[in-house]
Amino acid sequence: MPRVLHVLHSMNCGGAETLLMNLLRGADPAELRFDFLVHVPDEMFYEAELKARGAVIHRLPSLRQLGPMGYRRALARFFREHPEVRIVHSHLETTTGLILEQARRAGVPLRLAHSHNTRFTRAGLRAIPENTLKRWCRRKIVPNATHRLACSPEAARWLFGNTEAILLPNAIDTARFRFSERARQETRERLGIPRDARVLLHVGRFQPQKNHRFLMRIWQEYAALKPSAYLICVGEGELMPEIKALADTLPGAARVRFAGLQAETAAFYSAADVFLLPSLFEGLPVTLVEAQAAGLPCLISERVPSDTLRNLRRLPLNDTALWLDALRQKNIMNNCALRIAHYELINDAGYGIQSALEKLLKIYEAENDEGEHQP
Repeated sequence: MPRVLHVLHSMNCGGAETLLMNLLRGADPAELRFDFLVHVPDEMFYEAELKARGAVIHRLPSLRQLGPMGYRRALARFFREHPEVRIVHSHLETTTGLILEQARRAGVPLRLAHSHNTRFTRAGLRAIPENTLKRWCRRKIVPNATHRLACSPEAARWLFGNTEAILLPNAIDTARFRFSERARQETRERLGIPRDARVLLHVGRFQPQKNHRFLMRIWQEYAALKPSAYLICVGEGELMPEIKALADTLPGAARVRFAGLQAETAAFYSAADVFLLPSLFEGLPVTLVEAQAAGLPCLISERVPSDTLRNLRRLPLNDTALWLDALRQKNIMNNCALRIAHYELINDAGYGIQSALEKLLKIYEAENDEGEHQP
């Protein structure tokens, strides 16, 4: 039975974390076990569930805390103390280079690098030292990885260059996100939203990447045009107080609902009429796949890879008028009969959890093979 050590910053809510939870919940415990190496000291959002499912959680200070040499030494010590680790699956973007380097030196036979994004998280002059270090780390990924995985071709190119990679879709339990009229009405009632109101939805962390300020610009203009419309924002993060304060100054402030962090988001997709994702960059967001499984029309920025997803429009971030035109089009809104069956289309397109699990198991089960593994 493969027992896989996943390495990432934390197991709080996020795209990579959601994917791992989907995989863990969908796996047969007799066939696959996940453990975790994280860089946060506090209890995490998914920690109780992980432990209940038999996962072992290891903690280590981060690269930022220890510096490159200290971090390498801490990793080397970890792998010496845990010779039972035979598969390492790293989701820590460029830091993956250092993680897999030490795993290779410790004799770990299977070492997976997984790309979930398409650019550095920070930009500008202040980020130059940080991004210089990240480029150095990134150069170590390909020589030390036995397998390279990515959620989209764009994410693969960013982390691995022109080296071949395996595409692993951000899989979900598609049936969970199937459109539900009952969930639609119950969620609207709970949030104080009329049954016949037009509802816009955004699901994502409140951080610069998600571009909430642009979202509020769209809402400011749309709320003035459509006084019966509502906006729901699901998630939390460092920028949440700032964005809530901004929303309070805009027309239609009383029609914005900040739902906070939610363990179950499916009902929110059913409650909405349009999903908005104006991100500055993405790998291939799990939230977009979830919205598609709910049959929810999606308006996304041009910088969001859409892969094989079809029920969407990609729009530029320099023109709110185009977003407003798209929102005004009647054919962007709901046809409930079509929404109900849409999850099957997403499942057939390869985004179902069982398809992703089968692909991963084939990789993990190669652990006993000799030599280096390549995609």
